[in-house]
Amino acid sequence: MYAHVTSVQAATDKLPGLLQFCEERLPDFRETPGFNGLYLLADRQAGRIMTIALWDSEEDLRRNDAARGARVRREASSDLGIASPPPVDIYEVVLRA
Repeated sequence: MYAHVTSVQAATDKLPGLLQFCEERLPDFRETPGFNGLYLLADRQAGRIMTIALWDSEEDLRRNDAARGARVRREASSDLGIASPPPVDIYEVVLRA
């Protein structure tokens, strides 16, 4: 399994809009082959937001990113008032408890 991790700093009042954005797009991702779940983490006081999307394989992750992931990040960044999409980190999940 692989994790696609994105972290951003945003104004604290932007979280409800980001949550709605994710909820609206989640049904499409659930239908994507290899998708295995999404976590949206927030430090409301500091305005830090992190998403962790889980994928069955690195190939599934990269295929989705090429097909729509980059576009979704650009849209979310725009909604958050961030000039450019944040960098993405990819990790192999070596333990899931």
